[in-house]
Amino acid sequence: MKIPLLLINIIKSYQMCYEFNLVIIIAYIREARAIFDLNRFEEIKDAPFITFRKHKILVVISGQGRLRAAAAVSFAKTLCEYKLIFWLNIGAAGHRSLSIGTVVQAGKIYDLGTNRSWFPSTPFKKNIAAVEISTCANPTENYPKDVCYDMEASGFIELAQIDSIPEQLAVLKVITDNRSNPIRRQSINELEMSMRKKKNTVTTLVADYMAHAAVIANSIKPITLPWWLRTIKFTVTQRNEVKHLINNYRVPSKEQRLPLLKISKTASTRDVLNQLRQEWSGGKT
Repeated sequence: MKIPLLLINIIKSYQMCYEFNLVIIIAYIREARAIFDLNRFEEIKDAPFITFRKHKILVVISGQGRLRAAAAVSFAKTLCEYKLIFWLNIGAAGHRSLSIGTVVQAGKIYDLGTNRSWFPSTPFKKNIAAVEISTCANPTENYPKDVCYDMEASGFIELAQIDSIPEQLAVLKVITDNRSNPIRRQSINELEMSMRKKKNTVTTLVADYMAHAAVIANSIKPITLPWWLRTIKFTVTQRNEVKHLINNYRVPSKEQRLPLLKISKTASTRDVLNQLRQEWSGGKT
C-alpha cells in the first residue's frame, strides 16, 4: 500500500469521529516536496503563504524563522473549517552528534532569544527519540550543546498552543547537519536529499498522528466542563479524570449545579485537579 493511500484510509476510518483539522507547518517548499507528494494536494491560490489542502490536512509553507512560522500558524487558523486543530511542525534540524537522517520528536522547545520554553506532546513511536530543540535566529554551525537546533519550532508552538492542549501539538525533525557535516558545507540539494530519504518514515508518522488525533478528538468531545473550568488547559488524561469526578459527584436535585470553586489564575493544571479531587470527593453518593 502506498503511503498517500494510507493517509486517505486513516482519514476515512475516522469519518464518524469528532471533526478536526491537522495543520502541518514546514519552512521550505523543497522540504515539503521531499516528504509529501504535493501533486495529490489542492493548492490554495492567492494566499499569503504557499498552502496545500487534502481532506482535513493543511500543509503551510512558512518560510525561514520563528516569526514567519508564527505568522503561518495564525494564517492557517483562518483556513480551518473545524474548531479543533492538531498542529505538527516538520522540518530540518542540526545536532552536535546525531547521525544525519535521524528522525526525532521534540519533548521540549527552548527559544534562545526569549529564554522561553514549551513542552509539546511526544505522540510518536518509542524508537523516535524525544529531544530538546533550541530555536535560534540564525543557522547554528558550532552546535555548543547536545540538543537539536532549528529556526522555526518556538514560533510555531508559541502561536499553536493558544486554545490547544499539549496533545494537540507535536514537532518532528530530521537531522540534516551535525558537527562532522555542518550546514555551511552542504548544498540545498544535499539537505533536501537528507529529508527525502526519510519520506516513508515521516509520512507513516503523520498517518499515526492522524489516528492519534482522532482518538484524542473523541476523548475531548463529550466532556462538558463548568464555565469556570473551561479556560483551564487540562491534558487529555486530566480532562478524563475531571469527567470522572463530575460523573461521580451526585447532587441532591437535578436543578442543583456543581459547586463553584475559586480557582487561582496562577494555579497549574495539576493544582486545579488536586483541588477538584479534594472538593468534589465529598459529594454525596
